[in-house]
Amino acid sequence: MLRLTYNVGLLSSWHNFILTIKERHFAKRVIRHLLNSYAAVSVEKLDLSGKALYREVLLHTQQVEPSRVDQILQQAEESIDEWTAPGRSGLGFREVVHFFVMLKHIEAGHKGTVVSFGEIVDTLIPAHL
Repeated sequence: MLRLTYNVGLLSSWHNFILTIKERHFAKRVIRHLLNSYAAVSVEKLDLSGKALYREVLLHTQQVEPSRVDQILQQAEESIDEWTAPGRSGLGFREVVHFFVMLKHIEAGHKGTVVSFGEIVDTLIPAHL
């Protein structure tokens, strides 16, 4: 009788590798969509900045019910702390994007992450936005 054994550590590492790729791809897709919306809204509505601009960006994505936009922005602002956003104060576009990526990830049925969405956001979103 042939008996197959699997290296559980190897399978776990492979699973984490695949999960990392999927999560990075997911985050990058959401971030690109938000950046495209940011570009479109900032050209259309030059007078907007801060929360008003972020509100319009989220509405432009058409991924958020209009009635939830203010709640999402409030939750994003409340989620800022020294652990998640060291050295930052106040709500910026990076914080909104980070919160939105996490929200979409949870809404997709995931309970946690393998990657740091914050690091991906910081890499793709310019600090001045």
